[in-house]
Amino acid sequence: MPARTLAYIGDAVYELGLRMAHVRKGIDEAGRLHSSMVEFVSSSAQAKVFEVIFPELSEHEHELVKNWRNAKIPARYGSGTRAEYARATALEAWVAYLFLTGQTDRLEQIFEIAMRSENESI
Repeated sequence: MPARTLAYIGDAVYELGLRMAHVRKGIDEAGRLHSSMVEFVSSSAQAKVFEVIFPELSEHEHELVKNWRNAKIPARYGSGTRAEYARATALEAWVAYLFLTGQTDRLEQIFEIAMRSENESI
């Protein structure tokens, strides 16, 4: 599957996983839930999570993620830098890959890292 297609799927899985983590934390006011998610799903925030998980990957996984990171970036790529967008795309593609291959434990680790980043500023 192309990197951008994986990233499209991964974006939804990533946001849903973080939303569930917020609900488990006891944040249940809808307005508060939405505003708290904005910080987590930006390309800058996702790029930081990417930097934490990348060194932990196997050699094969490194190759996959590098390919996804180096995928063609559209002319309009939203907030953040071009490099952050590339890392965020790779993270989203990685999330989709884990989701599609049933690696839920590893997905949960990514969500934990992302949630931790809120307090620790990775």
